[in-house]
Amino acid sequence: MKAKDIIIKAIQREERALRISKPNEHLSAGHIQKADHNLIVMTDLNKLKHEDWVVVTAYYAMYQAASALLARIGLESKDHATTAAVMEYFFGELKELIGKFNELKERIDKVEAMTISEKYIDLLWEIKRARETVQYGISIDYKETEVVIKNARLFVNKIKLVLNELDDKLTGVIGEEIKELKAAARAY
Repeated sequence: MKAKDIIIKAIQREERALRISKPNEHLSAGHIQKADHNLIVMTDLNKLKHEDWVVVTAYYAMYQAASALLARIGLESKDHATTAAVMEYFFGELKELIGKFNELKERIDKVEAMTISEKYIDLLWEIKRARETVQYGISIDYKETEVVIKNARLFVNKIKLVLNELDDKLTGVIGEEIKELKAAARAY
């Protein structure tokens, strides 16, 4: 299923897996603070050789960072797949979105810095699957903790870079697209 379809279905759901709100810098900063905390806990757990929980905290560091990005653009998600879809839709193909709004075309260099490549989206999905395996399985060993740690730090740092580049003008552009998605969800 395409990211756009996942988002529309999430908006339609009764339990509101995706809630549209106002951009919230305070909530965004809180999610980043929690992501940083989880990175510290992840490192501590690695030192204690708790490989399974290294994966769990790595994933939640990434998820909190993704939640920070959503809060900054005026979305709140309670569904992990929807969170990844929002990131992919709005930040994976940012050039497409910007192309709709001529006044932002001159800022292509900034757009490049803010684009979250497929590599980062894939990291989130991979660690999500690994987290599910170790959290719901019976094994306490996980052989690739160093890779998980590295990838979690890369992901959180990338989200921080995007947040630093995100301004009110671009948030407004994204807000217009969110309104279009909401209208599409109602039309279904």
